[in-house]
Amino acid sequence: ELAASEAVAARARAELAAWEAENDAKAGEKNRLKVAARQAASAVAAARLAKEEHARAISSSVDPAMMKRAEAASAEDSLSMSDVPELVLHLSGGGDKRKEQAAAALAKLARNADNRVAIAKAGGIAPLVALARGG
Repeated sequence: ELAASEAVAARARAELAAWEAENDAKAGEKNRLKVAARQAASAVAAARLAKEEHARAISSSVDPAMMKRAEAASAEDSLSMSDVPELVLHLSGGGDKRKEQAAAALAKLARNADNRVAIAKAGGIAPLVALARGG
Protein backbone atom coordinates (compact mmCIF):
# COMPACT_ATOMS: atom_id res chain seq x y z
CA GLU A 1 0.00 0.00 0.00
CA LEU A 2 2.86 2.40 0.82
CA ALA A 3 4.62 1.60 -2.45
CA ALA A 4 1.42 2.31 -4.37
CA SER A 5 1.00 5.65 -2.59
CA GLU A 6 4.58 6.59 -3.34
CA ALA A 7 4.09 5.68 -7.00
CA VAL A 8 0.95 7.84 -7.20
CA ALA A 9 2.78 10.74 -5.54
CA ALA A 10 5.71 10.37 -7.95
CA ARG A 11 3.35 10.41 -10.95
CA ALA A 12 1.60 13.51 -9.58
CA ARG A 13 4.95 15.28 -9.10
CA ALA A 14 5.98 14.38 -12.66
CA GLU A 15 2.68 15.62 -14.08
CA LEU A 16 2.95 18.87 -12.10
CA ALA A 17 6.52 19.42 -13.32
CA ALA A 18 5.43 18.80 -16.93
CA TRP A 19 2.48 21.20 -16.54
CA GLU A 20 4.74 23.89 -15.02
CA ALA A 21 7.29 23.46 -17.82
CA GLU A 22 4.56 23.78 -20.46
CA ASN A 23 3.12 26.91 -18.82
CA ASP A 24 6.59 28.43 -18.46
CA ALA A 25 7.20 27.89 -22.15
CA LYS A 26 3.88 29.48 -23.06
CA ALA A 27 4.36 32.47 -20.75
CA GLY A 28 7.74 33.51 -22.09
CA GLU A 29 10.65 34.99 -20.16
CA LYS A 30 9.24 38.55 -20.03
CA ASN A 31 5.90 37.58 -18.50
CA ARG A 32 5.43 39.84 -15.45
CA LEU A 33 4.13 37.03 -13.24
CA LYS A 34 7.07 34.87 -14.18
CA VAL A 35 9.49 37.73 -13.48
CA ALA A 36 7.83 38.35 -10.11
CA ALA A 37 8.01 34.66 -9.25
CA ARG A 38 11.75 34.59 -10.07
CA GLN A 39 12.33 37.68 -7.95
CA ALA A 40 10.39 36.17 -5.05
CA ALA A 41 12.30 32.91 -5.33
CA SER A 42 15.57 34.86 -5.31
CA ALA A 43 14.51 36.82 -2.23
CA VAL A 44 13.50 33.63 -0.43
CA ALA A 45 16.84 32.00 -1.28
CA ALA A 46 18.72 35.05 0.00
CA ALA A 47 16.69 35.06 3.22
CA ARG A 48 17.37 31.35 3.77
CA LEU A 49 21.08 31.87 3.21
CA ALA A 50 21.13 34.80 5.65
CA LYS A 51 19.27 32.71 8.23
CA GLU A 52 21.77 29.85 7.84
CA GLU A 53 24.73 32.24 8.11
CA HIS A 54 23.23 33.81 11.22
CA ALA A 55 22.66 30.40 12.82
CA ARG A 56 26.23 29.37 11.96
CA ALA A 57 27.60 32.55 13.51
CA ILE A 58 25.54 32.13 16.67
CA SER A 59 26.56 28.46 17.01
CA SER A 60 30.19 29.56 16.70
CA SER A 61 29.66 32.20 19.41
CA VAL A 62 30.54 34.93 16.93
CA ASP A 63 28.65 38.14 16.24
CA PRO A 64 27.03 37.59 12.80
CA ALA A 65 28.16 40.98 11.48
CA MET A 66 31.73 40.30 12.63
CA MET A 67 31.64 36.88 10.96
CA LYS A 68 30.49 38.44 7.68
CA ARG A 69 33.28 41.03 7.73
CA ALA A 70 35.90 38.37 8.49
CA GLU A 71 34.63 36.17 5.65
CA ALA A 72 34.80 39.11 3.27
CA ALA A 73 38.26 40.04 4.48
CA SER A 74 39.58 36.51 4.10
CA ALA A 75 38.01 36.12 0.65
CA GLU A 76 39.36 39.37 -0.76
CA ASP A 77 42.83 40.70 -1.25
CA SER A 78 41.70 43.97 0.31
CA LEU A 79 42.86 43.02 3.79
CA SER A 80 44.39 45.78 5.84
CA MET A 81 46.05 46.27 9.19
CA SER A 82 42.71 47.42 10.61
CA ASP A 83 41.35 43.86 10.11
CA VAL A 84 43.98 42.33 12.42
CA PRO A 85 42.23 42.70 15.83
CA GLU A 86 39.00 41.20 14.53
CA LEU A 87 40.81 38.32 12.87
CA VAL A 88 42.77 37.61 16.07
CA LEU A 89 39.44 37.42 17.94
CA HIS A 90 38.30 34.73 15.51
CA LEU A 91 41.37 32.65 16.35
CA SER A 92 40.28 32.39 19.97
CA GLY A 93 36.57 31.79 19.54
CA GLY A 94 34.22 30.14 17.14
CA GLY A 95 34.38 26.95 15.15
CA ASP A 96 37.31 25.36 13.38
CA LYS A 97 36.31 26.77 10.00
CA ARG A 98 36.23 30.30 11.41
CA LYS A 99 39.67 29.82 12.97
CA GLU A 100 41.07 28.50 9.69
CA GLN A 101 39.65 31.45 7.75
CA ALA A 102 41.09 33.92 10.25
CA ALA A 103 44.49 32.21 10.15
CA ALA A 104 44.49 32.26 6.35
CA ALA A 105 43.61 35.96 6.31
CA LEU A 106 46.35 36.70 8.86
CA ALA A 107 48.82 34.72 6.75
CA LYS A 108 48.03 37.00 3.80
CA LEU A 109 48.52 40.04 5.99
CA ALA A 110 51.76 38.70 7.46
CA ARG A 111 53.50 39.08 4.10
CA ASN A 112 54.04 42.69 5.16
CA ALA A 113 56.41 43.46 8.09
CA ASP A 114 54.16 46.18 9.55
CA ASN A 115 51.26 43.75 9.58
CA ARG A 116 53.38 41.14 11.39
CA VAL A 117 53.97 43.71 14.13
CA ALA A 118 50.24 44.50 14.25
CA ILE A 119 49.42 40.78 14.56
CA ALA A 120 51.86 40.42 17.45
CA LYS A 121 50.54 43.57 19.19
CA ALA A 122 46.96 42.29 18.83
CA GLY A 123 47.93 39.09 20.64
CA GLY A 124 47.75 36.87 17.59
CA ILE A 125 50.93 34.85 18.08
CA ALA A 126 49.73 32.58 20.92
CA PRO A 127 46.42 31.62 19.26
CA LEU A 128 48.20 31.01 15.94
CA VAL A 129 50.73 28.73 17.64
CA ALA A 130 47.90 26.90 19.45
CA LEU A 131 46.05 26.47 16.17
CA ALA A 132 49.20 25.16 14.46
CA ARG A 133 49.61 22.62 17.29
CA GLY A 134 46.12 21.32 16.65
CA GLY A 135 44.10 23.49 19.02
